[in-house]
Order: sequence, then structure tokens, then C-alpha cells
Amino acid sequence: MNHAEFLGSLGFLVLLVLVTACGNSAIPLRETKVVDGLSITLDTPDRPKMNTAVDFVVLLSDAQGNPVNDANVYLDLDMPEMPMGVTRPVALPDGPGRYWARTAYTMEGWWEITVVVERAETTYRATFRRDVLQ
Repeated sequence: MNHAEFLGSLGFLVLLVLVTACGNSAIPLRETKVVDGLSITLDTPDRPKMNTAVDFVVLLSDAQGNPVNDANVYLDLDMPEMPMGVTRPVALPDGPGRYWARTAYTMEGWWEITVVVERAETTYRATFRRDVLQ
């Protein structure tokens, strides 16, 4: 291998490491829970940082897998180890069965995100945990 090939290979390796490192922060953490036949999926960044805007995507589908578009959705964000009140962003419709909200965590540590879905006369709740970094 000559000098130019070595530098080209080294450059490719560095680029690969950078893309992999940057890409990992963009991969969402996806979890799904089924509550009384309603599938509630929460997508958030894996290990988000505090005081940084975070997008929350909620996907809803019925027992047959059809998107649920007729719901009111909000999130209850709470830190059980350090009670300081609940943050409650509303998730807006953002496509078939998709709801979107944005907020920020105010402290590092474990948070509970309860997705609350109001549909017809029924309220569904699914709770997810996230570890927030400083």
C-alpha cells in the first residue's frame, strides 16, 4: 500500500467513526406498550441531555393495526426521585396515527414520561422511563 492509499484509507476510517458517533445520538429510543387494545409507541432520543429541546413522537394504533387519528394526546413528564411538579406538553397531530410534542428536561437523572391518550369516553395511560444526561 502506497502513501496515498494509506492516507485515503485512514481518511475513510476517520469519516466512518465520525458518522457512527454522530449518528448514534440521532437514533430514537422506541418503546411500545399496549393498553386495553390501544398500541402506544413513544419515540424519543436515547439518553437526551437536560435543558435541550427534545422531540417526542407518539404513534397510536388500534388492535387491528390501524392508525388512531381521533385522540387528544399529552405527556406527563415527572422525576419521581426529585418531585418538582409535572411538565405537561400537548402532542399535536402530525400524520396518520402520529402525534408530536417538544419540551426540555430540566434536571439530569431518571424521568417518567406518561403518554395520556383521551379517546371518546376512555383515557389510556402508558409510562416510559428515560435517563437524562447533564
